[in-house]
Parts: sequence; structure tokens; C-alpha cells
Amino acid sequence: MTQRRITIILHWSVLMLVLVMVKGGTSAVYVRWAFVLASGFWVAMAVVKGMMCKPGPKLTGPLRAAYPWMHRGMYALLAVTVALNAAALLGVLPHDTGWTALLVLLGAGALHGLFHFWRHNVLFDGALRIMTPRFMHRIL
Repeated sequence: MTQRRITIILHWSVLMLVLVMVKGGTSAVYVRWAFVLASGFWVAMAVVKGMMCKPGPKLTGPLRAAYPWMHRGMYALLAVTVALNAAALLGVLPHDTGWTALLVLLGAGALHGLFHFWRHNVLFDGALRIMTPRFMHRIL
């Protein structure tokens, strides 16, 4: 399996796990562990193999310069959320630790998605095709 395919699977799996955890307010331990393991693997893969994100030729100016830093920030936020949830699951921190970070991650993820939606629909650079599974490309 390619790094791109693994990243796409982790991207959407982590989103669904965050939504499951936030929707319930509290989450079953196995869902939190799934989030910690999937997200931790994703962050580790990005650290070892590098991020797959690139701004594309149509993104110019300050947004182009900020683009890699925005993604590094998303990975950092994901790593902090994973660390807090892992510490809570291991009993190092109180059980409810990590929920605020999870909500911040969800909000940042929503802004992240809106940014790529804007790129895809205003710049027409196909930004959504990068992270969507191939079966969805025909509707984009």
C-alpha cells in the first residue's frame, strides 16, 4: 500500500473517530485507543516519511508561504491531542483529559477542510482530489 493511500485512509478514519468521540461527549475506551493508535501512526509516518502536502501552482502569495506551516500546525495539534488522550488512557492524567484538545482539533480540522474546499472551488486546483478516495473523484 502506498503512503498516499495509507494517508487517505488515516485522514478519513481519524475524522470519523473524532466525530464519534465528540458526538458521544464521552467515548468508549476502545474508540479512544483506536484514535490514539491511528493518529499516532499518522503523525509518526509524517515525521519519518515527510508530509505529503504541497501548495500547488495556483496558490500564491502569503497563503503559499503559510501553507506548509498550517499543515505542520495541524500535525502538531493532532500530536498533542494524541498525547493527552494516551496519557489519560494510561492513567497518567485524569480520565477526562484530552476532550478540550479534541474539540480544538475538530475546529481546526473544520477550518482546514474549508480552506481546501475554497482552494478546490475558487482556484480550481483540484485540492479535494488529493485526499478523497478515487471513487469520489467523479462527483468533485
